[in-house]
Parts: sequence; C-alpha cells; structure tokens
Amino acid sequence: MFINQMENRLGGKLRFSNDIATCFAWPLFVLFLTGCKASSLTPVNTGILIFAFAIISYNIIKSESKDKTGKILAVISIAAIALRTFYVLYTGAEQRQHDMGEFDSDLGNNYHAEYIEYLIENHRLLNENVVQHWQFYHPPLHHIICAGFFSIYRNLAPSMAHNWDALQCLSLVYSLITLVLARRFVELWNLSPKGRIISYLAIAFQPQLIVFAGAINNDPLSVMFAAAALYLTLLWLNDEKKSFLKLMGISVCIGLGMMAKLSAGLIAVPIGFVMLKVFFESSKKARLVWQYAVFLIVCAPLGLWYQVRSYILWKVPLTYVAVPDTVLNLGLVISGVPFWKRFLEFGEGVDYNIIYETLNAAVFDGDYYQEHMLLALIGYALLAAFTVFTITVLANMICCWIKDRSIMNLIMTILVVAEIASYISFCFKYPYTCTMSFRYIVPTLIAGAYYSGRSKEVSPNLLSLITTISVWALALVSFVFHCLIWIKG
Repeated sequence: MFINQMENRLGGKLRFSNDIATCFAWPLFVLFLTGCKASSLTPVNTGILIFAFAIISYNIIKSESKDKTGKILAVISIAAIALRTFYVLYTGAEQRQHDMGEFDSDLGNNYHAEYIEYLIENHRLLNENVVQHWQFYHPPLHHIICAGFFSIYRNLAPSMAHNWDALQCLSLVYSLITLVLARRFVELWNLSPKGRIISYLAIAFQPQLIVFAGAINNDPLSVMFAAAALYLTLLWLNDEKKSFLKLMGISVCIGLGMMAKLSAGLIAVPIGFVMLKVFFESSKKARLVWQYAVFLIVCAPLGLWYQVRSYILWKVPLTYVAVPDTVLNLGLVISGVPFWKRFLEFGEGVDYNIIYETLNAAVFDGDYYQEHMLLALIGYALLAAFTVFTITVLANMICCWIKDRSIMNLIMTILVVAEIASYISFCFKYPYTCTMSFRYIVPTLIAGAYYSGRSKEVSPNLLSLITTISVWALALVSFVFHCLIWIKG
C-alpha cells in the first residue's frame, strides 16, 4: 500500500511537471511559428500547428485517467487550450486590452505599453512621481518580465522588432498555468465524478479567463499567482508534516502576485485563516511562530517594496489607485447616486448598477457587439447563462452551509466574502463606470467552480439540474462566442 501511495505521488508530480512544461512549450511554439498573429498563418504552418496540437492533445488524453470522467476532463482541457490559442491569434496587442495605450507611440508615459517600452529602453524604473504617470503606479513584475522577454525576442528575430503581439505569448502561458491549477483544484476537492466535470467546466470556459489569454496588462499574471498561492495552501493544509517548503512557496506566490498587482494580496485573507487554524490546532506552536515570521519576511518585501519606494520618494499612499481623467471622460463619473440604486435600479440609461455592470463585464469585458446581429444574439445568451450560473453558485453555497460545514466550504466562503467586500468598497471609493469590472474579482471563480461541483452532493435535485444546465450552457455558448468575435476585428 505504501508503494502504491508513493507511485501515485510520484505520478502526480510528474503529470504536474509535464503540464507546466506544456504551458511554456506550447505558447513558445505558437510564437515561433506564427508570431502570435493570425495573419502569419499559411497552409504549411497551419498544418504544422494542427499537427503539434494533435500531439499535445494525445499527451493530455494519455495523462488523464482512463475512465469516462477522465476522458471528458481531457476533452475539456484540449478545447480550452485550443480556444485560448485561437483567441490569441486573432487578437492583437492593442485589441480588447485595458489601459494599454499604443506601442511605438509617445503618450507621456502613462500606459502599460509605455511602461514596458520604458523598461526596454532604459533598463531601470521611471524615476518620476508615479502619480503623474497613471499606470506607472502599478508594481513592475509583469512589465519587467515583458521587457526582458521582448528584448530577447527581438534580438533573436530582428525583423520582428515591432511585433508587440509576441507579448501575448506570456499571457497565454499565464492563462494555461491557471487552467492547470483549476484542474488540480478539482482533484483536491474530492468531488464526485459528475461534480468534477461541472467544476472544471465552470472555470475552463469562463469568458474573462479566455480574454486573459491575450491580455497584456498585469491581470493574468496576478491571478495566476493568486491561484497558485491558494492551491499550495490547500496542499499545505492537507500535509500532515506542514512542509516549510510549501509554506515558503505560498509566501513567494503571494509576494509575486502583489508585485504584479497589489490587489492580488486579497488572496491572503483565506490563506491567513488557514494559517491561523493550523496554528491554534498545532502542538508545535513555537515551530510555526518562526516559520510564519520567515513567511512575512519573504512575502512583505516582495509584495510591497515598490509601494514603499513610491511612498519614500513621492509620498504616494501605499494603497494608491490611479483614477481616470474625468475632464476628458466626464461620462465615467458616477455621482450622487444613492447606495440602494447602485444595486437595485435597472433599466435604460442606468450605467451605475454594480450587479448588472459586473455581470456584463464578466461576459464582454467592456466590449460591445450590438452592431453584429449574430454576435449580439449569442452575447445575450452568454450573459443569460452567466447570470443563471452566478445565481446557482450563491444558492449552492447556502446549501453547502446547511448540509456540509467543512473547512473547504469555509475557506471558499471567506474567499468570496473578502473579494466581494473589497470590490464593493472599491466601487464606492472610486465612483466611476470603469471601476465596475469583473476582472477585479476573478479569484471568486475558484469558489464558483467549487460550489458548482458540490451541487451534485449537497443541493436539491432541481438546483443541481439547473446548475448543470447553466454550466454547460455557459461553456458551450462561450466557446462559440469566442470562436466568432474575430469578425468584429
């Protein structure tokens, strides 16, 4: 029995290592073959791309269990990777982006594109008050990685020195690693076979995560590290020896997530709860005290050094958030709207309802497709499916609390409450229409996947059925929608 356990552990580690290697190898291959541009596809390299993807698909199928559930999960992974790759190919570096600005343009050092270019050209951080340079207030990990990667890329391929689409290779890497982590979460939750399928399906085709595959801002990287930190936390929680190495991995992931985007630090709320629980239940408290001290010594400097630097140099508050130019964009301002109307008022011309705008952003990410009848119709179906899915997540969470008050349920609830509470506070502190965006609360999808999967065990049959239908509808409509939005350009 011990030998079988060792074989399972080694096999699991090998599969995980293989999955992570694929997350790097496939985007780099796509970059090498196409430059991450659909316009570079020819019949020859399209055939090569399809052949290479067939090999990866075969590898995914072989690595999964051979039962029916394993085969379905493998197909979901293959479809999710294919969709993300296709999205990257038809989406340019300045399409469907947030606060990117324009590459090869002087816009006064205000946007993510200029942040990356400044690091490429100067090899150092901007030594000017970040308050005067909009997106430069963000910590620089994502931008440093982009600058280093693109410098190597254009040295290896001088003719592609201005192919900024190449940076989407990195976004695709982050997106695929997040997908792998989602798959690992499903195994950790010990769900029923049907629950595993619903749980994985709920996150694999979520529109925001597909968009992240081609997003060149710092969101995909910060979400990846937040997901990795939570995953390692659950491993550490289930580890009888409470490995110090895993604890340090959690610390590094939180720190690097915050070094990409400060809001990634919110994942520390459920993680902190787990650490407190372990501490109070442990008989080796002295050992945990020094380990937790090292945890902070590693995590805090990684996550906060840039904010501390900005405070020391220019007295920028540690939690400073840049606001949009309301002089040029007066329509972004939400002023004088009562609290209750931000949640309960719907209708034509209402652009301040947090619930509706967040659901809308989760599906369309700020893009609109009304001028295309086909895309508009599919988009409405997608919005409806995601809305029903969201309602079922909340209903299933309540059912979990009624029937199964497990530690995992508590962790996921804390995750949801922390993210939503911070988000609502953010929406009122910064009353602008652009503040209401699902990309600020993407980690809630982990909890959404968990509660969807648990519906098979704890929810009434009708709710379980509605959950299943909504998840499948969301996945299928999202797949079709993101296969077609390239026609908008």
